[in-house]
Amino acid sequence: MTKIEQKIFNFVQKHIIFISFVAVTILGIAIRMCGKDFQSGDYNSFLCPWWVEIKEAGIHGLGSQVGNYNIPYQIIIYFFTLLPFGPLYSYKILSIIFDFVLAYSASLLVKSFSKNHSELKCFITYALVFCSLTVVLNSAFWAQCDSIYVAFILLALYYLKSGKNITSFVMLGLAFAFKLQFIFILPLFLFFYVSTRRISILHFPIIPVVNLALCLPALIMGRNIFDTFTIYAEQTDYGKLIQMNCPNIYAFMCNGYDVNNYYLFKTFSILFTFTILGIALALIIFKRIDLAKSQNFLLCSIWTVFTCIMFLSSMHERYTYLLDILLIIYVIVVAKRVWLAVACNLISLRGYCYYLFGFEAFGLKTASVIYLALYVYVTYIFVKEVVLHKETLPDATEKIDQICQN
Repeated sequence: MTKIEQKIFNFVQKHIIFISFVAVTILGIAIRMCGKDFQSGDYNSFLCPWWVEIKEAGIHGLGSQVGNYNIPYQIIIYFFTLLPFGPLYSYKILSIIFDFVLAYSASLLVKSFSKNHSELKCFITYALVFCSLTVVLNSAFWAQCDSIYVAFILLALYYLKSGKNITSFVMLGLAFAFKLQFIFILPLFLFFYVSTRRISILHFPIIPVVNLALCLPALIMGRNIFDTFTIYAEQTDYGKLIQMNCPNIYAFMCNGYDVNNYYLFKTFSILFTFTILGIALALIIFKRIDLAKSQNFLLCSIWTVFTCIMFLSSMHERYTYLLDILLIIYVIVVAKRVWLAVACNLISLRGYCYYLFGFEAFGLKTASVIYLALYVYVTYIFVKEVVLHKETLPDATEKIDQICQN
């Protein structure tokens, strides 16, 4: 081997993580480019017409509601109308930017769980999240923006675990400002408050205050302050659908549209979900569970999100996005149960393929049976390893830390 070859090999060996990071980033961008001109049904029916309306109204249009955007997202779209990209590319560029933030946030969260702060584990997290098919389809094909609120949720979890409480709740407020689905993780913060007493009840008002701050441009343009919150109430009744291609328990009960029983189902779903979460809260108090422990914190986050998805009505297939990312993080941290993350992500992928391309590998009810079984299993390991303190995961975590360190 020549000296030049030896230098090249030494350079590659020294910077292999960075080189791999660049390669994965290029790969992820290349995959996204395949969908740059794809127009989904949502884009043609809603996103594009809303864009035209926002562009024509100009800055004064921020004083009125367009579609069912939340106000901060409408403000961002207004600024994008001033750029020369056009609606399709603008929506996708915005979401893809947050795909990067999402992958980086996931890496930070994994780093916080790793005793050795392994660069390899952070890289694997970035690669899996950034190149995840559902993440790619969501932003580059569907032109949806789920990466925005999920990225802020991951940052909120990272800062909560790091003891930076105000920053954590600011991040949670940012998530709330973009999507109501931030409520999937909100019970975890209540559980953490009760379990660890490391945060104050006074931190929770930060959430609506951040949302209000982001809505200031619209308020200046004449929007009613109550619009900053009522828009979400209106979103939950949009279309009056009990289930929207989400494989939760309501796929067994109805075909989606049943206006006569809609409010009955909706009320039942909320009360039933609150009951299950309430039981979990009681167990956390009674068993004196310490959610400051990494494994408890992560498993409780996953179970809480899964519970909301499974039992709340009017769930879209896209609402599994946060759960899928948390499961990827979980698998990397504990180095086991890879099949669980794979199964949940494949169920989500089935919904994406059905909506975007009309391809259905298997029916919704079949997907619901599998999803319910997965939820039961997650509940089992949550009860076993968190509630009953029969922890088997730290050994696995230490093992993968040793492997990555070597």
